Amino acid sequence: MKALISMALLGLVLCSGAAVAKNDNHDKDKNKGKGSLPPGLQKKVDNGGQLPPGWQKKYHKGDRLDDDIYRHGRVIKPIDRDGRIAIEVDDTIIHMVHDTREILSILSRYN
Repeated sequence: MKALISMALLGLVLCSGAAVAKNDNHDKDKNKGKGSLPPGLQKKVDNGGQLPPGWQKKYHKGDRLDDDIYRHGRVIKPIDRDGRIAIEVDDTIIHMVHDTREILSILSRYN
Protein backbone atom coordinates (compact mmCIF):
# COMPACT_ATOMS: atom_id res chain seq x y z
CA MET A 1 0.00 0.00 0.00
CA LYS A 2 2.84 2.38 0.86
CA ALA A 3 4.45 1.65 -2.50
CA LEU A 4 1.22 2.57 -4.32
CA ILE A 5 0.90 5.87 -2.46
CA SER A 6 4.59 6.65 -3.06
CA MET A 7 4.21 6.01 -6.79
CA ALA A 8 1.08 8.18 -6.96
CA LEU A 9 2.84 11.01 -5.14
CA LEU A 10 5.89 10.72 -7.40
CA GLY A 11 3.69 10.83 -10.50
CA LEU A 12 1.85 13.89 -9.16
CA VAL A 13 5.10 15.73 -8.46
CA LEU A 14 6.49 14.98 -11.92
CA CYS A 15 3.29 16.10 -13.67
CA SER A 16 2.96 19.35 -11.71
CA GLY A 17 6.45 20.47 -12.78
CA ALA A 18 5.35 20.60 -16.43
CA ALA A 19 2.26 22.62 -15.55
CA VAL A 20 4.32 25.32 -13.81
CA ALA A 21 6.86 25.70 -16.66
CA LYS A 22 7.12 29.23 -18.10
CA ASN A 23 6.31 29.82 -21.78
CA ASP A 24 8.41 32.80 -22.96
CA ASN A 25 7.15 32.54 -26.55
CA HIS A 26 3.58 33.39 -25.49
CA ASP A 27 4.51 36.99 -24.63
CA LYS A 28 6.45 37.44 -27.87
CA ASP A 29 3.49 36.28 -30.00
CA LYS A 30 1.06 38.50 -28.11
CA ASN A 31 3.03 41.66 -28.93
CA LYS A 32 3.83 40.67 -32.49
CA GLY A 33 2.87 43.46 -34.89
CA LYS A 34 2.61 46.03 -32.09
CA GLY A 35 6.21 46.04 -30.96
CA SER A 36 9.05 48.33 -31.88
CA LEU A 37 10.30 48.88 -35.40
CA PRO A 38 12.67 46.39 -37.02
CA PRO A 39 16.36 47.39 -36.72
CA GLY A 40 16.68 48.56 -40.34
CA LEU A 41 13.61 50.80 -40.15
CA GLN A 42 14.65 52.11 -36.74
CA LYS A 43 18.04 53.12 -38.17
CA LYS A 44 16.30 54.89 -41.08
CA VAL A 45 14.01 56.80 -38.70
CA ASP A 46 16.95 57.70 -36.42
CA ASN A 47 18.74 59.20 -39.42
CA GLY A 48 15.75 61.45 -40.20
CA GLY A 49 13.96 59.19 -42.69
CA GLN A 50 10.21 58.63 -43.00
CA LEU A 51 8.30 55.78 -41.42
CA PRO A 52 6.92 53.17 -43.81
CA PRO A 53 3.64 54.21 -45.48
CA GLY A 54 1.56 51.46 -43.86
CA TRP A 55 2.36 52.17 -40.22
CA GLN A 56 -0.94 54.03 -39.73
CA LYS A 57 -2.95 50.94 -40.68
CA LYS A 58 -1.59 49.10 -37.65
CA TYR A 59 -3.10 51.54 -35.16
CA HIS A 60 -6.72 52.21 -34.27
CA LYS A 61 -8.61 54.08 -31.58
CA GLY A 62 -7.93 52.44 -28.21
CA ASP A 63 -4.52 50.99 -29.21
CA ARG A 64 -1.31 51.99 -27.44
CA LEU A 65 1.05 53.98 -29.65
CA ASP A 66 4.50 52.46 -29.93
CA ASP A 67 7.32 54.41 -28.24
CA ASP A 68 9.37 54.59 -31.46
CA ILE A 69 6.55 56.24 -33.35
CA TYR A 70 5.83 58.58 -30.44
CA ARG A 71 9.47 59.74 -30.40
CA HIS A 72 9.34 60.27 -34.18
CA GLY A 73 6.32 62.58 -33.81
CA ARG A 74 6.19 66.33 -33.31
CA VAL A 75 4.00 67.76 -30.52
CA ILE A 76 1.39 70.11 -32.00
CA LYS A 77 -0.82 70.46 -28.92
CA PRO A 78 0.84 70.19 -25.49
CA ILE A 79 -0.54 68.16 -22.62
CA ASP A 80 -3.82 69.63 -21.38
CA ARG A 81 -5.26 69.40 -17.87
CA ASP A 82 -6.89 66.03 -18.73
CA GLY A 83 -3.54 64.55 -19.77
CA ARG A 84 -4.29 64.53 -23.51
CA ILE A 85 -1.73 65.47 -26.15
CA ALA A 86 -1.70 65.75 -29.95
CA ILE A 87 1.31 64.82 -32.07
CA GLU A 88 1.96 64.87 -35.79
CA VAL A 89 3.69 61.93 -37.45
CA ASP A 90 4.11 61.95 -41.25
CA ASP A 91 1.08 64.18 -42.01
CA THR A 92 -1.09 62.31 -39.51
CA ILE A 93 -2.38 63.88 -36.30
CA ILE A 94 -2.77 61.54 -33.34
CA HIS A 95 -4.73 62.58 -30.24
CA MET A 96 -3.86 60.41 -27.26
CA VAL A 97 -3.56 60.14 -23.49
CA HIS A 98 0.02 61.14 -22.70
CA ASP A 99 0.71 58.81 -19.76
CA THR A 100 -0.66 55.61 -21.30
CA ARG A 101 -0.20 56.51 -24.99
CA GLU A 102 -3.76 55.28 -25.63
CA ILE A 103 -4.94 56.60 -29.00
CA LEU A 104 -8.11 58.69 -28.85
CA SER A 105 -8.28 59.59 -32.56
CA ILE A 106 -6.22 59.53 -35.74
CA LEU A 107 -6.65 62.25 -38.37
CA SER A 108 -4.87 62.22 -41.75
CA ARG A 109 -3.83 65.42 -43.51
CA TYR A 110 -4.15 65.45 -47.27
CA ASN A 111 -2.49 68.20 -49.27
